[in-house]
Amino acid sequence: MLVGATFVAAELIGAAARVSVQRQRAAAQPGEEHMVDKLTTVDPQVLLHRVADLLHLPLWHEAKALAQRAEIKTHPLWTAAPLDAREQPLLLIGGLCSTAQLLAPLHDLMVKLNFRCRLAPTRLGLGCGEDIVQRSEDALERLVEAAGQPAIIIGHSRGGQIGRVLAARRPDLTRGLITLGSPLTRLLGVNPWLFAQLSVIAMAGSLRVPGLLSASCGWGSCCARLRTDLTGTFPVHVPFTSIYSRSDRIVDWRTCLDPAARHREVDSAHGALTWSPRSLVALVDELTDMLPQRNEQALIAS
Repeated sequence: MLVGATFVAAELIGAAARVSVQRQRAAAQPGEEHMVDKLTTVDPQVLLHRVADLLHLPLWHEAKALAQRAEIKTHPLWTAAPLDAREQPLLLIGGLCSTAQLLAPLHDLMVKLNFRCRLAPTRLGLGCGEDIVQRSEDALERLVEAAGQPAIIIGHSRGGQIGRVLAARRPDLTRGLITLGSPLTRLLGVNPWLFAQLSVIAMAGSLRVPGLLSASCGWGSCCARLRTDLTGTFPVHVPFTSIYSRSDRIVDWRTCLDPAARHREVDSAHGALTWSPRSLVALVDELTDMLPQRNEQALIAS
């Protein structure tokens, strides 16, 4: 929807620019038309990018970032794995409208680094927050039981909110938490365009459309406990890192600065936090510090 609006705006401005060029050509002296063409010809792609940037349309910014998805497979993180996680269990929690395909670059990298990686069953992340927390907790319990040790949780966007709540409630199952572009200090710390869309989804959920969050999830009693736990105390013995970007046009980056977390800034679009090399280098760096073998090495050295 937002991308479509961007294209319409670009077409309108492009049409106006073409009319301007025609007028200037008509007013030019004989033999000077080529100079007018050189000075006033508009590159549609450049124009589209400028209009999108001017209107701050978040989904167009995200669409441009999709070109980065393939970059990670040529990066040293992929071609020369910097660590062996030794089957450390890891639960990956996606955000709104997240799918296994969208999370594939991150998931595949974790597997390549020898993490025992599992995706939380968020069902596109559009439902009631407490329901998602419960399904994620069930998945976490099964993963920890199978691995015989606590798991690291990685959550992107809304998935980071779920991960934060889950780690606060079940520190016994959590070795560490890393959030990627997650609004942690305010439940709805998102771009106004996205807030409007979420409001429509909440209206549909309030009318009992199955599988969708409702207005009560955001402002009522349904997810009151979740909202409290999201901004409440966090277990001091559980390592917690929030990776964020000031270039994020979906989430207000300031809401990523949870007082309980270590903050790590990267330059990335919102969705690209799960696949851009800059984000994943920071992520792997934080994961390395959370691994039990790193802690064992530190104890030996001391």
